[in-house]
Parts: sequence; structure tokens; C-alpha cells
Amino acid sequence: MVRKINCECAERYETKINSIALFDEIKLFFDEQVNQHVFEDIPVKTPYYIGRSEIQNIKWYATKWYKCKQCDCLWEFNYPDFPVQGFVRKFEDGKYHPE
Repeated sequence: MVRKINCECAERYETKINSIALFDEIKLFFDEQVNQHVFEDIPVKTPYYIGRSEIQNIKWYATKWYKCKQCDCLWEFNYPDFPVQGFVRKFEDGKYHPE
């Protein structure tokens, strides 16, 4: 019997993470999707920010990337480090597009 995997990518959207409660909810969602084999946890390869200070180059990487096995959507999840907010970004075409 073939089991169809259903994803929620179309109903989900990008968001800023401005509370521990929201972070916990989003982290639980991604953990459950990985455990149910809907999403794959993949290595973060590209920084979302590249800059330069007077003494060094700066590269900031997201905490996690997830790839949906059903629709191929790529999700970028950066954990908050309060007071700095975290974020979730969605790349529907499955390709990373740094800003």
C-alpha cells in the first residue's frame, strides 16, 4: 500500500519569532514534520547575511534548513537569541535566495 505524504507548506508562511511561545510552537512543528518523514533536515550551506567590519568578514547562518519531501519547498529557520528575534523564511521553488 502506498501512503501519500501530505504537507502543510501551502498553508504556512514566513514569520518573525518574537516570543518563546511562538518559537516553541514552530520548533515543535518542524520536529514533528521531520519525525513523520514529511520534511528532511538538511545542512545550512549559505549565509543569510554577509558583511564586513573593520577587522573581519561577517557571515550569519540560519540555525536550520528543512526541505519538504512532498512539494520541494525549502524552509529556513533561525532560532531567536532574545532580545534578537528569530525568523522562518519560505522558498517555494526549493532554491535558496539570500537577500
